[in-house]
Amino acid sequence: MKKKTASGRKHNCKNTLEKVQLALDNELTEEEEKQLLDEINNCSYCLEKYEIEQSFKKYLCNKVKRHPCNPQLADQIRNSINNIMDR
Repeated sequence: MKKKTASGRKHNCKNTLEKVQLALDNELTEEEEKQLLDEINNCSYCLEKYEIEQSFKKYLCNKVKRHPCNPQLADQIRNSINNIMDR
């Protein structure tokens, strides 16, 4: 969905929603996140999708527990990955 924001800039919901995932994973710069939030706040569709994704991520973070891995197992996995990548 393409439209113009209140500031007159072009807005593409698909592109914005791709950036939402990056924002929720803390992969945007401060400036990129600020721009994204401005876009989201001017599009009710994107805002709704952002809130859904944010709620889902919070839910997962509360439900998924990290368990320590045996260091030897971790080394085995790393070595296997490295061997595959070296092929």
